[in-house]
Amino acid sequence: MTYACQITMGAEAPDLEFIAYTYPPSGGEGVLPLAPGASDGQLLHVAPGRWFAPAASEALRDRLAALAQTGSCVDVQGKWCRFDLEGPDAAAVLGETVDVIAVLAGRDCAAVLLFDCPCVLARSAGGLTAWTRASHQPHLAAELLRLTGR
Repeated sequence: MTYACQITMGAEAPDLEFIAYTYPPSGGEGVLPLAPGASDGQLLHVAPGRWFAPAASEALRDRLAALAQTGSCVDVQGKWCRFDLEGPDAAAVLGETVDVIAVLAGRDCAAVLLFDCPCVLARSAGGLTAWTRASHQPHLAAELLRLTGR
């Protein structure tokens, strides 16, 4: 079966990860989305004490730099590869490997395995966005392209 889903692979971006020294981080209130799986549109709370900032702006870099006593901000440009899935079957494509509806129930994002690839998964305006580690990008791309018949 093929699915009606457009897949776009994003270019390398200035991604950041923020790792708190303790959890919950002191001083993080109002700066970090603290609820598990929450997002403020710039930061994705992907695991306890861990946030992912895809394509981080200078303003976000400054915001995280202000938390230097609370955690470590790491430039991870090149570590993550982005996949945007848009169209009526975006969730169904990923449904071949994980129940996206259940995983994202009550959440904005989640750390998951998609076709055996470690990923960060989030809702987006047009459907879903997944980031996988660069070393897993060829495998995930092949699986997604196979399912969409491209």
